[in-house]
Amino acid sequence: MNVIIVHGGAGTKRDLLERKEAVIKAVESGYKILEESGSAIDAAIKATVILEDSPYFNAGTGSGLNIEGEVEMDASIMTDSLECGAVACIKNVKNPILIAKFVMEKTDHIILSGEGAQKFAEIMGVRSYDPTTKKSKTLYNKLMRKIKAGQGTRYFPRLPNFIEYYNTDTVGAIAVDEEGKFAVTNSTAGVILKLPGRLGDTPVFGAGLYANELGAVSATGHGEGIIRLCLSKEAVDLMKRNSAQKSVSIAIRKAKRYNCRCGLIAIDRKGRVGWGHTADAMPSAYIKNGKLTYKDWI
Repeated sequence: MNVIIVHGGAGTKRDLLERKEAVIKAVESGYKILEESGSAIDAAIKATVILEDSPYFNAGTGSGLNIEGEVEMDASIMTDSLECGAVACIKNVKNPILIAKFVMEKTDHIILSGEGAQKFAEIMGVRSYDPTTKKSKTLYNKLMRKIKAGQGTRYFPRLPNFIEYYNTDTVGAIAVDEEGKFAVTNSTAGVILKLPGRLGDTPVFGAGLYANELGAVSATGHGEGIIRLCLSKEAVDLMKRNSAQKSVSIAIRKAKRYNCRCGLIAIDRKGRVGWGHTADAMPSAYIKNGKLTYKDWI
């Protein structure tokens, strides 16, 4: 079947040119693997690693900082056979999605978190890496000044209003290979200035992502809202009677009713894609039948 779709997060309009370039590179690299008879897992992982390595997304390098000025990252992967693995609140690694894949393939567990995830990464031979950038530190310092000035909030009522800078650009990918096998991934550092130990939707299967014989969905946006709606599982369930696009549209309408700022990408069992969001922009691209389609969705 060979279809792949990726997203660069449902967030603001900032750095759209740079994010477009990275999203296109990611989807083309993943599709190349599919064209060479590679697996959906390898294609989705490759696309996600490229996005994690870009400083323009809130995942891997360039991740937003929590309230204590540290990077805590989440990542997950799932297949249509219900294999899955995730890491939560992991620090000091370059590509959290690779650790999530190790959890799925090398352990009897589904989710590893915090120090346990860190130790597991070391056991797997993963080198320590600081994903913090000058840009993320500058933003952190700017927002902390707002906190100390006692300004308002958006997602966290006890923190300052940072909507114009808000950073929830989770990245994700879905791939279907020539055998019709699905794989879906997500990676993020979560909402900037979150409390230490906070988990968003990314490592929560059924919320941040889901896959089964009907198709696969990857979500991005405000994690708490996505978790409350089990948004990815709901969208996948809708594929029993609807196309990927219609399923996404129905799920997005529900998200709007609950004021959930989010986005979804999807592929159904017929290889049809779906995408949509409630945010200002969601850089996304897919390749099907060799044709690349990109949209910012502003």
